[in-house]
Amino acid sequence: MFRYGSLMRRAGVGFGRQVRFDSSVSVSINGKVSEVPKGSTIIQACELGGVEVPRFCYHERLSIAGNCRMCLVEVAKSPKLVASCAMPVMDGMEIMTDTPKVKKAREGVLEFLLVNHPLDCPICDQGGECDLQDQAMVFGSDRGRFYEYKRSVEDKYCGPLIKTIMTRCIHCTRCVRFATEIAGVEDLGTTGRGRDTEIGTYVEKIFGSELSGNVVDLCPVGAITQKSYSFAVEKNIQSDEYKKSALSPRNQPTFCRASAFEELVSFDVKPKQAELQH
Repeated sequence: MFRYGSLMRRAGVGFGRQVRFDSSVSVSINGKVSEVPKGSTIIQACELGGVEVPRFCYHERLSIAGNCRMCLVEVAKSPKLVASCAMPVMDGMEIMTDTPKVKKAREGVLEFLLVNHPLDCPICDQGGECDLQDQAMVFGSDRGRFYEYKRSVEDKYCGPLIKTIMTRCIHCTRCVRFATEIAGVEDLGTTGRGRDTEIGTYVEKIFGSELSGNVVDLCPVGAITQKSYSFAVEKNIQSDEYKKSALSPRNQPTFCRASAFEELVSFDVKPKQAELQH
């Protein structure tokens, strides 16, 4: 049965929502006391206090889903960790974002997200600009504990602008909430439960909104990418109108200081890697 789910529709306080704050409350974030607007969520309070909290499903312009659990933080006198994107602040609340308990929880969440995620970062269009990749560098392990076969999901046809590789999807539902709440088109949704959950369109129809291309920027991984850019890379089209991958080498000319003649050389530069070419 095709469903959207109450969590995906549950409205929350976000930066993009017009909420009037009549007063402020005092909260402690990692031992530092800050004044934040009453009604803010913990993740908003942390951002106002200059503390970064990792997230995948949360977006300031969309309703709160609270399904990725990457934003878990510790609150004093709370028996369990809380999802900072959904929990409103209260006066006198003590919030801790960098305790060993929080770090261990985030490592566990990320490990589960990577169980079925393919190891294709070098060929992924999102490589170098991927939120999952960034968080894996901080909270990920250098080895996995799961030896079962990875789940494979059939790609969906969502229109002429969007390329999908749904095996990479982490079910953050950003695209679903954008389609429903911003584009006003209830074409995207989730089917199945547990490891069988998939995101797709209703009875295989295309995502026909004129705003459909925006889900490419919303996707935190490489599950939804720009189809025109993908074809440009496959055809080796070298043009300024096509964006290069963040992992693609950049050619940087310079002079060789070790040479008596200061001969001209160039570097093909990759992140944390350089290869000298004469």
